[in-house]
Amino acid sequence: MSAAAEWARQQALLTAIRSAGSSPGLPVAAVALRGHGAGQPADRAAGLRAYRANAQAIAERALCAAYPVLTQLVGEEAMAALARDLWREHPPTRGDLAWFGAELPAQLTATPELTDVPYLADVARLEWAVHRAHTAADPPDGAPDLQALASGDAEALGVRFVDGCAYITSAWPVLTIWRVHQAPAGNEPDLGPAREALAAGQGEVAWIGRRGHRVDVVALTPAECAFNHELLAGRALGPALASVSTRHPEFSFEHWLLRALREGWLAGLQPLNPKT
Repeated sequence: MSAAAEWARQQALLTAIRSAGSSPGLPVAAVALRGHGAGQPADRAAGLRAYRANAQAIAERALCAAYPVLTQLVGEEAMAALARDLWREHPPTRGDLAWFGAELPAQLTATPELTDVPYLADVARLEWAVHRAHTAADPPDGAPDLQALASGDAEALGVRFVDGCAYITSAWPVLTIWRVHQAPAGNEPDLGPAREALAAGQGEVAWIGRRGHRVDVVALTPAECAFNHELLAGRALGPALASVSTRHPEFSFEHWLLRALREGWLAGLQPLNPKT
């Protein structure tokens, strides 16, 4: 079989596997399964079902691994259904299934049946950021070099955060919900704080960072969130500080810097275009 024919066969196989819930056309199945010992139509259909079942099982496991809190909130049966829908609508684009599931928060937002639990999508956004942080590169050893703060121009200095840093802003207490579901395996989570925060309509900002091999998830004040947002967007320290101080006069750069160093957010400084 030529390389082009093999590529076409593999694409047909993937198309047939992804069409979960629909009847695979025998012409497609025949092309897809050719060369896999499936001679008769019944054998081809059985082989296709086996491929599809295996793919769906892998998708379900990958999704539950990336979203353990969401799995606790909605249950394994619902997560299995979400995985099937996601696999069909947003199939993996790379071999590493650790990347499968990025579109789940948007899918939750667009699901009419979940309008009575609107916080689920933001919990999923937080979990995906935590999941990606776990696979980020380890932070550099040693303290970041900040000498440029004393000798450099803040108008032309940017901040490099360690890989995996991100923040989630939500109208819901997503950090509290996430935290109460971090109970050790076999222990029932204490849902009281989450219920109280939901009843109070409490919004939260969660910061996801790396400290060595550990992923930290902590709360941010609105001012800290605004400053981190400016810096993550690539804005220089001077303009970022001026912008945030206008909106949050209580913001203290010194306090922010001490916290950033204590919690390991910073990888270092970098020169930027003075107009940034």
